[in-house]
This record gives sequence, structure tokens and C-alpha cells, in this order.
Amino acid sequence: MKPMCKAELRQFIDQVSFMIDDITLFLDTHPDCREAIDAYNHFKMMRCEAVSDYVKQYGPLNRYDVDTCDDWNAWIDGPWPWEGACGC
Repeated sequence: MKPMCKAELRQFIDQVSFMIDDITLFLDTHPDCREAIDAYNHFKMMRCEAVSDYVKQYGPLNRYDVDTCDDWNAWIDGPWPWEGACGC
């Protein structure tokens, strides 16, 4: 994946998440569609990689990304989006 700034990476995660949600809806009515299953797995892998990159560079996206053993305060330490922290 090409290097992205914080806003670009967050937008990419949102876009890939939407694709996963959309494919999931399709799979609800076409559970045996191999092409859809492959697409779901592809986008899921892309999302996992992007979230991992985001967490390493900018901190957790949500409470599920916080390592409670080492860095519980990481969830609240960084600037909040309304504090102008979302731009490139």
C-alpha cells in the first residue's frame, strides 16, 4: 500500500469498510458466490492492513485497537478530530 497521510488513510479505511459491508449484504442472499467470498476476503485483508498501519502511526481508531496491557491512555491522549487533527 502506498504511504498516505492520516486523512487519506482514514478515508481509505472507511471506503474499504463500506465495500466489506456491501459485499456482506450480497452474501446474505448469495452465500455460495465464490467471487463475492473472494472479494470479501480481499477487502477484509486490505482493511486489516490499513487499520494496523493507522494504529501504528496515529494511535487507535476505536477502543478495540487499544492495548490495555501497555497503553490504555492512548485512546484519549491524542488530539480529537474537532481539534483539527484530521488533516494531512
